[in-house]
Amino acid sequence: MSILPIKVLLVEDNPGDARLLREALAEMARARFDLTHVDRLGEAIRRLEEERFDIILLDLSLPDAQGLDAVVWAHGQVPHLPIVVLTGLENEELAAGALRQGAQDYLVKGQVDGNLLVRSIRYAIERKRAEEQIQESLRRLRALREIERATISTLDLRTVLDVLLQKIDVLLPYSAATVRLFNKATSLLEPIACRNVDEGDWKSEPGKSGRGLPNVVFENKAPWTVRDLQAEPRVRDLEFFRRNGLISYLGLPLVAKDENLGVLSFYTKQEHSFGDEEIEFLSTLADQAAIAIQNSQLYEEIRSSRDALERANQVKEEFLSVMSHELRTPLNAILGYTEMVKEGLQGEINPEQVRSLKKVISRTKELLTMINGILQVTSMKAPSIGAESRELNLGDFLDELRSGYEFPSDKNVGIHWDYPSDLPVIESDPEKLRHILQNLINNAIKFTDKGKVTVSARLQEGDRREATGNRENGEKSLSPHASRLC
Repeated sequence: MSILPIKVLLVEDNPGDARLLREALAEMARARFDLTHVDRLGEAIRRLEEERFDIILLDLSLPDAQGLDAVVWAHGQVPHLPIVVLTGLENEELAAGALRQGAQDYLVKGQVDGNLLVRSIRYAIERKRAEEQIQESLRRLRALREIERATISTLDLRTVLDVLLQKIDVLLPYSAATVRLFNKATSLLEPIACRNVDEGDWKSEPGKSGRGLPNVVFENKAPWTVRDLQAEPRVRDLEFFRRNGLISYLGLPLVAKDENLGVLSFYTKQEHSFGDEEIEFLSTLADQAAIAIQNSQLYEEIRSSRDALERANQVKEEFLSVMSHELRTPLNAILGYTEMVKEGLQGEINPEQVRSLKKVISRTKELLTMINGILQVTSMKAPSIGAESRELNLGDFLDELRSGYEFPSDKNVGIHWDYPSDLPVIESDPEKLRHILQNLINNAIKFTDKGKVTVSARLQEGDRREATGNRENGEKSLSPHASRLC
């Protein structure tokens, strides 16, 4: 295997010094050098635009550039090339200044032999290469950090993909990028987002459903590269790549927590060989993107489930409300007719029939209470629910509540009502208060095997003084805390 010669651009206006340097390189049989000599910095820049060089040997005393200005100008024009400075004077301060301005080494012409020159050239090239690698690593780390920061700033899938491709376009030197995601419902790898290609054209090409290059990546769950798309037999639409000027391809699987989500693809408009380090870096980026995509998909699923649950709850509550109203109408009719029969309005009945009718009335009222409870629960879940306070005669209210429990129950439990006849008027929501007390009483009866349940209400002495003071001031009612229900 032949080794290409190191291409050296010598910028030296002294023909004698140039000849000595050429001879020094020629003496080194173990190394091959291809030296090009120019005597002006301007000519050097022109040659650099036309040819590829590996290193510049730069004299600091030129007709069109003097001292460190020559280093600054050369480094500004070709920052990627290593520069070895040549000078006729041994000046440590000048040497340090040249290194600060971008030079890799500093040589005094009269002290240079073949070995020193070759060593300096090789070290300069290696140091520059190491610097470039460090800078490239830092650039990639910054790119990963920026992409991570951008993709975790939102959970909307479309926004995540747009931000991802936008950052890739700005930070990475690739001509186009696309994202295809696997649709579980259709079992197809569908085109979702792209950058620097016509979206309509891309989505209409034959490989849109994953039958082309991305499908190979998706099925193998491994990176895949194509140096020349025109020569790849698995490409479905060569004309699409010709129209967009796309030549080389890299596809990376999007995998998060062992779930194959899709494929991230990169395209270049110049023939490009993706190296191992480059593929490793882009694979890290793909893993990072896959996590953001999976989080977005999970968020969408949770949001869809939440919306479906809210709709189901709404339908359920509407159903309960409608059915409760519909059931209450016939029950009230049953209750009314039963009361009429019991009172003898439709003919005389015997005592046994009266007892039976009382049981019917009792059970009907229990059923009405249950239906009213359902209505109360559904209304309490409404977002606009509120208390409707008004004046309430507490004695009359308890008398009405008591009438619903006049009939004996199947359990051997009695109800004892204990409240005075002079209870005050209070401010409250009668319907909600009735619902609360009925629940308390019903639970007490339900969990009492035998004996009695006592329902009592009383006005404490301190509350009585407050009530008297309120009446003297012309007020009509007590505040709710002025009464005690037990």
